[in-house]
Amino acid sequence: MKADPPEERRRPSELIGRMVASSRFFVLLATISLFLAFMAVMVSTIVVTVITIIHALNQDMTQNELIGKLIKQADYALLATVLYVLALGLYSLFVDDRVPMPGWLRISDLGQLKELLAGVVVVAIAVIFLGQALTWNGVSDLLAPGLASAAVIAALAMFLWQAARERQLDREAGHPGQAAGDYVDDAAGDA
Repeated sequence: MKADPPEERRRPSELIGRMVASSRFFVLLATISLFLAFMAVMVSTIVVTVITIIHALNQDMTQNELIGKLIKQADYALLATVLYVLALGLYSLFVDDRVPMPGWLRISDLGQLKELLAGVVVVAIAVIFLGQALTWNGVSDLLAPGLASAAVIAALAMFLWQAARERQLDREAGHPGQAAGDYVDDAAGDA
């Protein structure tokens, strides 16, 4: 029985390689969707904030109502920021990493994107609870949402602490750009 020429045996892997490489365009579609969602949330936040300020100037609401509505809009702005960070992160990880970004927003692996998002979520939860605390009427239960917020923030803080610890251990082990669990192609270093 005659063996297939080497070129024919490699065709399936070339096809799979092209399929994997072209799958980044699905990530591009997700990135565009996230960016459009960011713009929609941010524009609506700006519009509602301006309308809220106009109503406040016309003295149509109390100071506590104004504070509550403005903090809610700050929370929506943070949500828009999460969508923006996700869009930029996915784009730079899967499509093109040459997008000019500030240093704190440069993402080189999925672990960094998760850490950045966890940090933004912690701030968003804190802002939500701040809004509840500042507009508290003294009657409703503030302890339950406070404990729930604290539990989620504590869990995310543990995640961020563990991620920072793993990065430090990787740096000490001589893998400065590699997060724990990242795939490294050892064959690429041998070539």
